Amino acid sequence: MPIPAHVSAAEPGRLLLADVVYDRLLSVIVGGQLAPGEVVREEEVAGWLSVSRTPVRDAMHRLGEQGLLVYQPNRGSHVTPLDREDLEHVVQVVAALYALAATRATDRLGSVDHAMLAAHLEASVKAHESGDAAQRAAETDAALDVLHERSGNPVLTRTLLSLRPHLTRLVALVPGVPDVATTQRLGEAVVVALAAGDAARAGDAARAYVLGLGDALVAAAVERGIAS
Repeated sequence: MPIPAHVSAAEPGRLLLADVVYDRLLSVIVGGQLAPGEVVREEEVAGWLSVSRTPVRDAMHRLGEQGLLVYQPNRGSHVTPLDREDLEHVVQVVAALYALAATRATDRLGSVDHAMLAAHLEASVKAHESGDAAQRAAETDAALDVLHERSGNPVLTRTLLSLRPHLTRLVALVPGVPDVATTQRLGEAVVVALAAGDAARAGDAARAYVLGLGDALVAAAVERGIAS
């Protein structure tokens, strides 16, 4: 496992140590620093983050359950390879969940929420234009957070947050997809529908946004030989 030099060691705090290790590992997996198929060894992660192997084991087990890591204790674990069919299924489910989130959130959004969502989508487009995949992913996630956080359904939120990293990883591994104009058009449709207070239209726009981005990313990953 190539240790990412730019990530600091885990520090004790309010979070459980296993949560800190999980967050660090998640960030380098979805950020593409650990490539699909990359071997991840407990002892190396423990040394990298200056922790014992117990929280590392717990964090890796959690990532394994999430499908981001093929976790095999004492036999060598590795970052989950990208599988086209699995990714297509994830895109379909995430799109359906965000459609539900947008439908439920429409009447719950205030002016601050509308402004925040629009600002994050605009920032995502600018990051896309500049080629900053990490910032693009962060801004896109922040925009979509507004929808599920205002949906009033915590189960929906938990499910989305468990699945979304699979798509965030694609943004890092397949930069520049889809094109900026398409990304901007799909995002603007969500903003307009929510501003109009049309729940059904907002749900359709949110679904189209996720499908438009997700399907293009999966297709490009297959074309570039990153997914099979």
